[in-house]
Amino acid sequence: MKLLITILIICSFSDHLYAQFGIIEGKVKSHNIPLKEIKVEVEGTDYAIKTDQNGYFKLFLPEGNYFLIFSKDEYENQRLNISIKKEENKNIVIELKTIQYKDIEDVIIKGKTAIQKTKEIPFSVTVLDAKSFYNSSLDLAHMLEKAPGVKIRESGGVGSDMSISLNGFTGKHVKLFMDGVPMQGFGTAFQLNNIPVNIADRIEIYKGVVPIEFGTDAIGGVINIVTAQSANTYMDLSYSSGSFNTYKTNINFGHTTNSGFTIQLNAFQNYSDNNYKVKTSVLDLKTNVFSSEKFWVKRFHGKYHNETGILKLGFVKKSWADRFLIGITLGEEYADIQNANLMEIVYGLKKRMGTTVMPSLVYEKNNFLIKKLNFKLTGNYNRNYNKNTDTAARQYNWFGDYVPKKTKGEGIYSLSKFFNDNYSATANLSYKWNEMHSFSINDVITDFKRKKSDRVSIVEIGSVKDTMRRTNLKNILAGSYKFNYRNIWNAIAFGKYYYEKVKGPKNISTVTNGSKYVENTEKFNITGYGIAFTYFLKDYQLKGSFEKAYRLPTDNELFGDEVLEMGNSVLKAENSMNYNIGMILNKEFKNSNAIYFDINGYYRDTRDYIRRIIEQHYGTATYVNHGKVRNIGVDAEVKFYYKNKYMIGGNITYQDIRNKERYSSISGNRKDITYNDRIPNVPYFFGNVDAAYYINNIVHKGNNLSIGYTFNFIEKFYLNWESLGTKKSKYTLPGQLSHDIIINYTFNKGAFNVSFELKNLTNEFLYDNYSLQKPGRAYYIKLRYLFYQLQKKSKKSI
Repeated sequence: MKLLITILIICSFSDHLYAQFGIIEGKVKSHNIPLKEIKVEVEGTDYAIKTDQNGYFKLFLPEGNYFLIFSKDEYENQRLNISIKKEENKNIVIELKTIQYKDIEDVIIKGKTAIQKTKEIPFSVTVLDAKSFYNSSLDLAHMLEKAPGVKIRESGGVGSDMSISLNGFTGKHVKLFMDGVPMQGFGTAFQLNNIPVNIADRIEIYKGVVPIEFGTDAIGGVINIVTAQSANTYMDLSYSSGSFNTYKTNINFGHTTNSGFTIQLNAFQNYSDNNYKVKTSVLDLKTNVFSSEKFWVKRFHGKYHNETGILKLGFVKKSWADRFLIGITLGEEYADIQNANLMEIVYGLKKRMGTTVMPSLVYEKNNFLIKKLNFKLTGNYNRNYNKNTDTAARQYNWFGDYVPKKTKGEGIYSLSKFFNDNYSATANLSYKWNEMHSFSINDVITDFKRKKSDRVSIVEIGSVKDTMRRTNLKNILAGSYKFNYRNIWNAIAFGKYYYEKVKGPKNISTVTNGSKYVENTEKFNITGYGIAFTYFLKDYQLKGSFEKAYRLPTDNELFGDEVLEMGNSVLKAENSMNYNIGMILNKEFKNSNAIYFDINGYYRDTRDYIRRIIEQHYGTATYVNHGKVRNIGVDAEVKFYYKNKYMIGGNITYQDIRNKERYSSISGNRKDITYNDRIPNVPYFFGNVDAAYYINNIVHKGNNLSIGYTFNFIEKFYLNWESLGTKKSKYTLPGQLSHDIIINYTFNKGAFNVSFELKNLTNEFLYDNYSLQKPGRAYYIKLRYLFYQLQKKSKKSI
């Protein structure tokens, strides 16, 4: 109620505030054509705005004398001296000249502008510039580890199952988006550790409190991949090869005609034998006992490959649409499954394969129906075909030896063929009343259905639950109000409505380890709310945010993946009180040096926390509601740039996520021995240091050499509850240190690039989820060719 009263008071005094200012408005043109997205800033102040579709801008300024700067990448900057008095209204027209030639480095300037704009919003957000990693062999997942508070959890090498840990919350607590579209139904052929970094323009990482435009139910946060959306002609080709018979290919192409027709193509391929060495206990097939000694063995069943293509056709900068794109994504993958979620349990013939077919639609229009009303609509339908095979009556060990079994299946017998059908649609309306007040409304609908495609496999498995429907319908409706005071401080208040309907098998048996399944329907609806604010003070920016958030169970948690994940269709929704506070320093010095510093603190009080549990016999995983969890943490990032010669920086994260359930959830009155323990299998202290040295104009003008170094560390952490077991028997992952080096040579004005990477230089033991070992020392070579041409301006275009 206090918040509502505050908002009403602000609105009632807004007209009075405007009366204390003068108004400068006008249009920006080039060759008598109105120019949109021209930046208009007041030199030496925080006043800035961009022109609309008609080249129009409007500024409210206190009485005084100012210099206005008009700028955009394709045009020469113009500086105008102007004076304004209180309540005076001045109207001007500015003519900009087109830059005749612009080299490839200008593309970076445009991207950084978008990055800076995102960083300045009130929410706690980190933004990574993907373009600075284009010459590396990184995928999007491993690029994320450059951000504070983020860890990637993988089960092996290329193409392995992965999850993201963000501020202590792991896996499905963190939601993934691509250009604002949910990725949860994209399929395993299109997960982040498959996608090359070159497909992205930037990655936005929102922590805890999330803008309504994503329409999501994330508690841990949101990661949004923003793809390159240039209106120019470009082609980016790359090929990399390296250790473990790994090679990757990537093609990005885009072209826009003067009439506004545009075509975009992204295609990539990954292949690896994943035959790196691991050190583990080995099963004696005669005694069925694991060795106490650990042996070095080579992975012999880890082959992986995937191929994906994305084609988009449509129009941009038309009177009826700023962007209208129809797309199709096609993908396929094949994966040998080497081991379970526990390293000791090894397979020799278990495998999975799948295909993805996903049509999509994007429509955007500013000044939709009425002036200052912006509309965006996205939608996709994704059909994934999956085949998971585990039929061999064998038991393997890590030496590749096997013995026959009396029952079929190396793990749990499976001959599963099924379709996952995913639907997603997002609609957003935003209205800017004036420079101080704006409103938004957003609605996201997602639907999931799983259908068995092979009746024979159902009969063979013999489980009645496999004949039951598995569906999950979600709808999240949200609205927000933003108040902006002279670009010095602004605040956003928002509310969300959550709805979910789940159908799936439920075990109603009262017998221990018994099973009696019925088709069950669960419904859930609730409202959440929050506020975010930011304040600018010279080179500093202060931020704070709060949200009463909910997270609805995902398809994988509810129904499993038919391989190593077991579903639980009666999971409850999580709810959490999320708090964030942070500060940013971004200062440029006159000698071309610059420093950037970002620190964020957070507090999460979560109920019905959904936790992933590993079953020790088969190495499978399932999900349960744990109860109360509290998470307190801080992360920080700092970077220093010296005259375009070198850069040094790093980030560090400390997060304390603990069990706050005092009593056992089974009896309700027995004290829980693990009360106040850290949640197991979650790193709590980690970070990295990056350094780069640049040598420009080497051998020939325009040829550049860069040498980069990265140091990574993770403090040791418990894999199980720390209060259980003796000091000697407690299962921990030791502290991990690793070093990476990348050398890149660019010539012919950036058109040709050659890079060499050496990862895990000292060949350290690197582990992840439940001690699953990752590759040792590895090298990669990448060749890249880039062609880029600015679109020629047409006098008829607007």
